Amino acid sequence: MKIVICEDQQILLESLTISLSKEPTFEVVKAITNSLDILDTLRNNKADLLLTDIITESKNNALDLVKDILDEFPKIKIVAITGFPDITFMEKAKKAGVHSFVYKNISTEELINVIKNTYEGYSVFPNTDKTKDMILSSLTETELTILRLYCSGKDRDAIAKELYMSQSSVKAHISNILLKTGFTSMARVAIYAVSAGLIVTK
Repeated sequence: MKIVICEDQQILLESLTISLSKEPTFEVVKAITNSLDILDTLRNNKADLLLTDIITESKNNALDLVKDILDEFPKIKIVAITGFPDITFMEKAKKAGVHSFVYKNISTEELINVIKNTYEGYSVFPNTDKTKDMILSSLTETELTILRLYCSGKDRDAIAKELYMSQSSVKAHISNILLKTGFTSMARVAIYAVSAGLIVTK
């Protein structure tokens, strides 16, 4: 996976570049500090995913460019990251077409999970105002069934076969589960659900 990073804090930019470059399947092809340079960077560097801070150098807002980015590069995945607790950023990111959204207080491991999930077609957005119990109660019966099967050790292919669904349908449901729960991966949803006694496996 080829990644472009846009982050205006130089020390964080360097840290992200080093951390993500250690992941065997990741290649950071370019690291920049200003969102106004994103389009030119993507034109000159083949990339699968853009990891961008929202407020970048000279206070330029990367969300203002998302539509133009996706119009020109419709296959690229965009993960927005921010250190600002402004809840409106997340809503604006969703409306703009950002695929996933994270805060800078997550661990490197969690960020890597978000990037991998986003690349695979899932959307990850944090849930800011619900407890995890309430979140799980918001899942549909189909989503709960998929979660139970995942908790029992079945992978996406096995779940699709058992439920007579296409893999793309299962993928869409998993994306909804992550979106509703705010977890960064199905593994984390499963660990929480089982440890909290919300899902009982045989």
